[in-house]
Amino acid sequence: MGDLVQQSMVQGRRLRRQRRLAQFGAGGSALAMLLVIGLAAGPLGVGANDTAEPGGLTGGSPEMPVGTTTPSPVQSSEGPPGAEGANDNQQADPLRAGLPTASTRVIGTVRIGAEPGGKLLTTTPEGALELLTRLLPGGKTSGYASLRSGEAAGLGMPYVELHLDRGAGPGMLRLAIYQGGLGGGPAPGTVELTEVPDDCVQNKMVTVHHPSGIQVTLMISTCLVWEGKGTSPARPVLSVDEAIEVAASPIWGTKLPAEFVVTGTKRFSTLARSNG
Repeated sequence: MGDLVQQSMVQGRRLRRQRRLAQFGAGGSALAMLLVIGLAAGPLGVGANDTAEPGGLTGGSPEMPVGTTTPSPVQSSEGPPGAEGANDNQQADPLRAGLPTASTRVIGTVRIGAEPGGKLLTTTPEGALELLTRLLPGGKTSGYASLRSGEAAGLGMPYVELHLDRGAGPGMLRLAIYQGGLGGGPAPGTVELTEVPDDCVQNKMVTVHHPSGIQVTLMISTCLVWEGKGTSPARPVLSVDEAIEVAASPIWGTKLPAEFVVTGTKRFSTLARSNG
């Protein structure tokens, strides 16, 4: 019986990891392409209030509620890791030799407060960015973009990106909301950490499971992605604990308080979108 329970837990982690792949869409790594054929994200442009000529830089708007924006590179839309974790007892696969390996583990539980009341509107990328910028620690934000997530995430579910500069240079963050869970999945409040040491874009992913059934994933990168020019190193701008605090906010959901959606629509009226 103990072996059956262990196998069930391993299979659950594997399925959640594959579901997370579909949530974010296929990326630039060969491993993601192996596991999620056909899901691709397209090129991105500069975000709202970030205006830049190709190869040029300009300052941001002083009207931004969270700091003054900084110049934003054009982003690619690489997805999260696709390798099975070391705890999955996977068989050796020559196709995976030398590719990044992901490991997912439960790192704790959090208490998630009551969901917001009042008027709610369907969560949009703009609304998600508005809420995200308010939940993040103080700093300058830039590089806003809406990425394409896979169909398994639920049609229209937000997958967004921004840069945060807390005084030591910008770092990249990506956040996605996934609707629905696997039967027998983690209990509400469960926090999972997926680590891919060899992948700077998908270096750490913190996922919080909410009572409503949604999963909120915040990705902490250790590089910036410049389309056609590869990557440049960047500091991780959040700790795992800080990412948990953001992802565990009870405000996240398939609907947000109207204030965030309405304000976000105005603030990010020229939000860059994926063409993929």
